[in-house]
Amino acid sequence: MKLKTMLGRILLSGLCLTAVSCTSNIKETDRMDAFIQQMVATHQFDESELNELFRSVQIKENILKTISKPAEGLPWHKYRNIFLTESRINGGVKFWRENTQALAAAEQQYGVPAAVIVAIIGVETLYGQNSGNHRVIDALSTLAFAYPPRSQFFLGELEN
Repeated sequence: MKLKTMLGRILLSGLCLTAVSCTSNIKETDRMDAFIQQMVATHQFDESELNELFRSVQIKENILKTISKPAEGLPWHKYRNIFLTESRINGGVKFWRENTQALAAAEQQYGVPAAVIVAIIGVETLYGQNSGNHRVIDALSTLAFAYPPRSQFFLGELEN
């Protein structure tokens, strides 16, 4: 899987831990309406198309449960045996070789070392083997409209 596709999936992979989830359709709210109006005004999206798209959006309860209990608080020694395996290291080397130019360009543009990018992709997606179980629009909308502690951040991601 190429770097551009991988970067687009990094966020979701950490949120998409189970295939089965409780869902509910997103309800029209003032916040959602304001978001749609912002997308129309700022980016010239078609309002009726956005309204139709958001009618299909599902709020994913398992995403809300997952983000409210992140595993990131665990100490490194609990992760070490998971992430430092021969298989993962070899996968990282292969991914880096296959994406050398894109990684170098990303490093130049964003100032993030290629090694860090490769490591994050390895942790979050196992180099493309785990690309998540939710549509991007559902995951970002769930966090933008139904998770107040990080709503502003995920509204920005949804806009992007």
